[in-house]
Amino acid sequence: MKSWAGVVVVAVTVGIAGQAAAQSPDTARGQRLFNQQCRACHTLEKGGASPAGPNLHGLFGRKAGTAEGYEFSEAMIKSGIVWDEETVAEYSRNPKGKVPGTKMVFAGVRPPAQTPDLVAYLKQATQ
Repeated sequence: MKSWAGVVVVAVTVGIAGQAAAQSPDTARGQRLFNQQCRACHTLEKGGASPAGPNLHGLFGRKAGTAEGYEFSEAMIKSGIVWDEETVAEYSRNPKGKVPGTKMVFAGVRPPAQTPDLVAYLKQATQ
């Protein structure tokens, strides 16, 4: 009996660890998502261009509508947002829902379940 109890404990532990790992944000997946859905309009490096959207370097902790080198919509400037993980995720999933009147034409990250990966990557890549 003791050997079966040990197997059950190990199986449950492995299952829980596997679920936690599957739910952890993956920056490599986030980078792929950024490259597929965001890179055409945004750059990440310090002093980078703002081709069709603002450069995202230093995004976290910055007040919305204040990045140099980009002309923001009045809605974004007046939004009162200070970018953090939650606000970046919300905006990434539904830009026009989060900031009605934004200039951003992107409909949002699809599938939305990948948003944590994107946010984790942006947090790392924009420092």
